[in-house]
Amino acid sequence: MTGSGGVVAATAEHGEGARTLSRGADHLGFIEATLRDLSGFGTLANELLQNADDAPDAVSVTFDVRDDALVVENDGQFRQCDQPESPECSWFLDPEKDSRCDFHSFRLVASGDKRNREGTTGAFGIGFIAVYQITDHPELISRGRHWILQDEKPEDQRIRICPGCAQDSHPGHAVRPALGQGP
Repeated sequence: MTGSGGVVAATAEHGEGARTLSRGADHLGFIEATLRDLSGFGTLANELLQNADDAPDAVSVTFDVRDDALVVENDGQFRQCDQPESPECSWFLDPEKDSRCDFHSFRLVASGDKRNREGTTGAFGIGFIAVYQITDHPELISRGRHWILQDEKPEDQRIRICPGCAQDSHPGHAVRPALGQGP
């Protein structure tokens, strides 16, 4: 059955034996469109402050403007499940947790996982996108992990795990958008 505009309406006759197709989003196009709404250095600072405020136990945040990078650090730490590098978060199916850990939420752009957590400001999972104003490859450092984003890569290669950085000395977590590498 075809509805107006050539749209196929869902009916029982399309049940068993029906084929399926993938449906995705243009990852870089989504970042570009979202970034238009998050432009300006004031917005960048606000979004990074909001993310720091949402970090458990964070009480301070610093902005260190360097010649080669803007380093934003706070003394909170990402909430972490037992396997932050696995495809899905074990907490997501746990009724007591009922959301992904911060590493899995970070990996799923626009997840909106903070929306249902008490004491958080973020709701849509898009604020971090503001860093793309100043870099194409932001870095996240938390709990001994150092991830470098490469959003131009295929989905399964968009986070490069920096080898040898597990002993990083950051007390909480940091965002390090390297300056001069951005659009």
